[in-house]
Amino acid sequence: MSDLKQLTMLQLVIVFISSMIGIGIILMPRDLANMVDSQDLWLSIIFGAVAVSVVSCIYVALAVRYPGLTFFEMTSTIMGKFIGFLFNFFFTVYSLIVAAYILRVTGGIIKNYLLDTTPLYVVVGSFMLVSMYLIYNGAGDIVRFFQLYFPIMMVMFIVLCLLSIKNLDFNNVRPVLQNNIWTTISGAQITFFSFLGMELLLIFSKLIKKKKAKQLLITMWTSIGLTALIYVVFHIISIGVLGVEELKEITFPTIEMAKSIEFQGFFFERFELIFLFGWLTTAYTSFTAYMYALTLGLKNMFTPSEWFLPVAGALIVALTLYPEGLTEVFHYSTQIQLISVAAIVVLPALLLIVSLIRGNTYAT
Repeated sequence: MSDLKQLTMLQLVIVFISSMIGIGIILMPRDLANMVDSQDLWLSIIFGAVAVSVVSCIYVALAVRYPGLTFFEMTSTIMGKFIGFLFNFFFTVYSLIVAAYILRVTGGIIKNYLLDTTPLYVVVGSFMLVSMYLIYNGAGDIVRFFQLYFPIMMVMFIVLCLLSIKNLDFNNVRPVLQNNIWTTISGAQITFFSFLGMELLLIFSKLIKKKKAKQLLITMWTSIGLTALIYVVFHIISIGVLGVEELKEITFPTIEMAKSIEFQGFFFERFELIFLFGWLTTAYTSFTAYMYALTLGLKNMFTPSEWFLPVAGALIVALTLYPEGLTEVFHYSTQIQLISVAAIVVLPALLLIVSLIRGNTYAT
């Protein structure tokens, strides 16, 4: 079993970035291009990051008031057993839906670009088993895995950016700030959800004990800022290489941008294959974080059992295989966003308000 008892600030930053950057970096460019319809769309990411930074203050306040407790333990302490159970049930369902969404999109990309003749259930089942193996030993091993592969993820993104610069047309990026500012701000409706994962502070808070609010806030804002920086750089390069009109039509613009890079005469001529292997690590870390949250939720709501991990896996696979194709999956995006707002904004805000009113806290 894991022997990790306390997360450092660096480990927290790695956990948050690894959880936030997943399928968002693949899907966001097209959705954002369709909504903002301007080369200024990268500014919407900054507005989204600001909104997420404000919401993160709620998580930090709860983590400081209840050190060492997860979201699932805070709920019953603050709201009582019955309402706490309802909160836990909703957050567990939210974790299940997000995990299934990540897995379904990842499975679709693997089938489209890597294993086109392999049945989908084999792809998602294999992905699931690897995650279950990592989660089995607890949060400490998950964090260590994130630490191990974080540099690889970053190197892969930096290499893609550097290799894409030669294809960049600055006329696609300019002029800046020509669009209606309110349209650009409205793009935050999309970019906000590309920072999903910061709420997992309330899940990994079991490994956060007696940290000051200022330290946690700096950690959260550093994670959000670095993630926003990666998103902004990627979007500027995507606009420069593909243009806004092409971004609106391509389902996976980031992968298509990687496809435009070739190494003639090398063993790996197609760079997108190398990029995909690196990106799959980010999808894996993001998925694993939500599956861990789901497992933790089931353990807290029901009598502890060694079967919770396979039960969580079976639920995710069943939900993952329910849609017939990626078009149907994207059709559920709006509903998932509404559920996300309720789970990561409304529930924590209610917990904090009630906690402040009642004046109860575990902080010493």
